[in-house]
Amino acid sequence: MLKNKRNNLTKNDIKEIINKNLGLPKSFTDNFLVNVFETITKNLKNNNLIKIKNFGSFKVLNKSERIGRNPKNKKKYQISARKIISFKSSKSLLKKING
Repeated sequence: MLKNKRNNLTKNDIKEIINKNLGLPKSFTDNFLVNVFETITKNLKNNNLIKIKNFGSFKVLNKSERIGRNPKNKKKYQISARKIISFKSSKSLLKKING
């Protein structure tokens, strides 16, 4: 049986698109993308919220500690408290996706 292969967009794909459409050097586009992702990461860590107009917003949520269970052997485990990232798309992005 054949599995459906997902068409994921990688960082290299994004670099090639920027390079092709804008004609910028590959080293510049690589540095640009690294800086963009580092900036987003730092701001999420410090501010817990990033809003990008006409795209969406990223928010850091705190998950509390809880008890989980392995469904195979019914053993209970303590799941530690952690932070997760939530994304909510903007209305304009949803309109573009849904047509």
